[in-house]
Amino acid sequence: MSNKKLDRFGKYLLLDHLLDGGMNRIFRARYLGDTASKICAVKVVLPQYSKDPQFKIMFMDEIKVTFGLLHPNIVQTYDYGTHKGQLYVAMEYCDGRNLKEYLDKLKERKFVFPVEISVYIGTQICQGLHYAHTLSDKLTGKDMNIIHRDISPHNIMLTYDGSIKIIDFGIAKAETNSEATQAGTIKGKLSYLAPEYLDGNELDARYDQFAVGITLWEMLCNRKLFKAPNDIAVLKKIQECDVPKPSSINPNVSSELDEIILKSLSKDPSDRYENMDMLNRALIKFLYSKYPDFNATDLSYFAKELFKEDIQKDREKLFDFGKIDLAPYIEDMKIEAKGGEASEETVKVDTTDSGDNSDTTKVKANAVFDFGFSRDSEERTKSGTRILKRKKIEKALSKTPDLSKKDLNLSSFNNASDKKKKERRRVTSSPHETRQTNKTVSRSKINNSSVQEIQRNRKEKKTNYLGKIVASMLVFGGVGYFLISKNVTTEKPRGIASNKSNQVDNVVEENVDEKGRIEFKNLDKYNQKVYLNGKRYSVDVLGFINKIPYGSYYLRVEEANYQNFVELITVNNKNKLVQVTIPKMKFEKFGYLEVSQECFSGEVDFELYGEKRTERVPFVGRPNIAFPVSKEEEFTLYYKATGENLRKKVEFSINNENDVIDFCQLVLH
Repeated sequence: MSNKKLDRFGKYLLLDHLLDGGMNRIFRARYLGDTASKICAVKVVLPQYSKDPQFKIMFMDEIKVTFGLLHPNIVQTYDYGTHKGQLYVAMEYCDGRNLKEYLDKLKERKFVFPVEISVYIGTQICQGLHYAHTLSDKLTGKDMNIIHRDISPHNIMLTYDGSIKIIDFGIAKAETNSEATQAGTIKGKLSYLAPEYLDGNELDARYDQFAVGITLWEMLCNRKLFKAPNDIAVLKKIQECDVPKPSSINPNVSSELDEIILKSLSKDPSDRYENMDMLNRALIKFLYSKYPDFNATDLSYFAKELFKEDIQKDREKLFDFGKIDLAPYIEDMKIEAKGGEASEETVKVDTTDSGDNSDTTKVKANAVFDFGFSRDSEERTKSGTRILKRKKIEKALSKTPDLSKKDLNLSSFNNASDKKKKERRRVTSSPHETRQTNKTVSRSKINNSSVQEIQRNRKEKKTNYLGKIVASMLVFGGVGYFLISKNVTTEKPRGIASNKSNQVDNVVEENVDEKGRIEFKNLDKYNQKVYLNGKRYSVDVLGFINKIPYGSYYLRVEEANYQNFVELITVNNKNKLVQVTIPKMKFEKFGYLEVSQECFSGEVDFELYGEKRTERVPFVGRPNIAFPVSKEEEFTLYYKATGENLRKKVEFSINNENDVIDFCQLVLH
């Protein structure tokens, strides 16, 4: 690819074609200037729309809203203008996927977002929207009164490094808008409208809050909230606003989070949070009270694991782009800037409409233009708009008299042929959305030898476990999503407590050069600690302990005030992925064994919950050993001082909760 001529569009070198919008094409591009390594997204409007006066007005409405937005949770607009008669806008490139793609990927594998990551994403959306809602013109002091009006999983970008970005202010309502919404049209995706929109009421910032509530609900439940066989049925569900508690679908959702989500989804806007900042405060308070150890990097790890193969392929492509000699393109750009004729080979870019009509198409007065990145592919026509005629609305609503008929702006289903076309083409409108299914950048742009080499490398590297997943099951609880790997026969280890023949002497590592992994189901990684043969291990955000040397291990899970869970597991060539389901642990009262440095240094051996344990003493950097209260049972302890071979025995009992047994007093008396 390094020898392949690419297209240049003004001061941007178009690297690859991301997707087609109804009225534009989106490219990943490289800025040709002092910062030539900067990657951005360039949206080029098709010629027939670039020449239409009404479209230009609406194009500038979007620019007026987005150009002044500068917030870490909103995609930044860098540049806009006209080049060779075509409107364009250059924006921040988000190296990631939109939230809809995450949900689809998780649903495909029967996963669900972990609760803590869902809530964190919600906090970032709230912060970005609150900034937009409260923005004022720095020169006049006048409030902008921006309402996004199209918040949905399609318009939330999650980058691979863990950033959350709001995109597509193309239909945003603001003081700078040149004209009002045309009658007979709907702005926004059908399933994310708020009841007040259907009632024809004046909209304010709480309209966006309702859409955020829907998005949070769908992340926690991994299904559509307002789903029905047809548009009118969807609208009726929205107006009824009968929202089930997320916990009724995902038991891992607490009642506190239920309350937050349902408040944001109140039918009456006055019953919702006063603004996005108040919703954000409620979410943050819940997040760090329930998950105090959560860190934003958990989202980055989650994203990189989920899209590991896709990231690798894209990195290979970008590295190839990095080998391109920019000098000829920069020279042509300078010649063009001086009024000269640039090289035809480098300025040519196919941004024309793929249809047969090459004449300038006049835009209808009631059209809603797709200036932004994202439209639900199931809810759009070629132009990015679905229009439901007033007579059709009234006829449909006559069958549902409880649905308001106030000056509704509604949309109809696309006809069957439109749907088939969209399925073949998968038209979306975000440069950061799904990476073009039909791969507009063909393999002809890469020389044959490079293709073969990349294919060989990919085949060798294809050991990623995500690529081997062929079946999975959704289990709510703990981390909240799990998988079953291909060709792995997982034999559940026998519980040690019920089989005393499992001795600690038999727990040996077989081959430290070979590695396996353990997957946990129903593990609360924020409150439960995991040990293998007495060594503490961290469980990642996907619910795994990775790179475990082959061998047999005592697995112990501890939680304060609960009985330990213990199993003997084996990781080997036939059992590379071991799945462990953590049951609901029984409440237990504990006392403690204290070993001070003054009287003893060495090792103590004992059995607890069927596990043979050896602990180094005195305890440095960890609490005393907890033993369950038992007035009938005595615990036997063997101890050996450092430098000695003789093991001695002592017995003790724990009779009351929080009793502390002093080991020194036991062995000295």
